[in-house]
This record gives sequence, structure tokens and C-alpha cells, in this order.
Amino acid sequence: MGSWVRCKCDQLVHKNLFCGTGISLLATEEFLDENHLGKSADDLISDLVRRSELLLTCWNCGRKILVKEAKDAFEIRFFKPELEG
Repeated sequence: MGSWVRCKCDQLVHKNLFCGTGISLLATEEFLDENHLGKSADDLISDLVRRSELLLTCWNCGRKILVKEAKDAFEIRFFKPELEG
């Protein structure tokens, strides 16, 4: 897949961890609860990146974009912030 996701506001949002800001990893509880003893830091980080979803923020409209990307699945979900007041 490419390095960009198009937000619902039509803005392109970068999803490459090494080229942008506003990108977070969303680790599952299952991953966090696993025993990682004996793994090197590099292996742990590689596993975390491979198994986590990306949480992006659109700088234009503020939407949160959840990207799940695996070899057999690609799913994007959008969450728009509620207006205050």
C-alpha cells in the first residue's frame, strides 16, 4: 500500500512512521500482555510496528484515522471530533 491515506475532507494524510508527525501506534491489550522477555529491543519494536494499527490525525479537519493494514486486510475508519458548546 502507499504512504498516504485520503481523509474524508479530501486532504492527504501521511501514514509512514518515518516521515511524519501526528502518527501513533495503537497496540492491542493482547500484545501488551504477552511475555516479551528474551526479545531484543529491535525485535520488540519491529513486532509492535507490524502488529499495531496506525492512528493518524488529519491536520486539516482534526479527524482521527485508524488504519489496519495486514497482508490479508486493509481497513480505514474515520472519527470526527465533536464540536464543543
